[in-house]
Amino acid sequence: MTPLRRVQAWDVVVRLLHWALAVLVAIDLVRDDGDRAHRLVGYAAVVVVLLRLGWAAVVRSHGGLAGLRPSISQSWVYLRLVLRGQPPRSLGHNPLGLWMVWLLWTLVLMLGLTGWMSRLDAFWGDERVHDIHAFVANLLLVAVILHLAGVATMSWLWKENLAAAMVTGFKRHTAAATEPANSQPPGRSGR
Repeated sequence: MTPLRRVQAWDVVVRLLHWALAVLVAIDLVRDDGDRAHRLVGYAAVVVVLLRLGWAAVVRSHGGLAGLRPSISQSWVYLRLVLRGQPPRSLGHNPLGLWMVWLLWTLVLMLGLTGWMSRLDAFWGDERVHDIHAFVANLLLVAVILHLAGVATMSWLWKENLAAAMVTGFKRHTAAATEPANSQPPGRSGR
């Protein structure tokens, strides 16, 4: 029996920021009373997203900006393969997962902005900002549920624990694992 070869998919910074954001979002989705703790956790989540974007700008791996460019055409092809139960494995995010990454980050940033705006004198008593904040929070909850469902679905289809890969940083190596067309493998310079 051949030993299972593993390949690094996620560096330690990507993993730490991923799990930090997951914990902060979970706390604020549960503890949504708008008090000081809620605001501080929300602002911390914004900082985590900004740090992750900063890291993506400097790293040349699956977690870099080159590996985070979604493609509409690749996404449609990939969706058809998912619906057939035949999606190819990818070492980084799959084409559909890229859209979720950007959706989650955008919603967290929008929540930070609307949360901050709700505390400004200019919007004092204006319920629209609060309503937008609540609406975006609900969208984030739906997106988190879809993200978890996607991770579970792809783990089942690929027969690989993707949550564990985000803890360890490693996925199993197989010839079937594909590189997204617009990303660079870890350690290769693409610039």
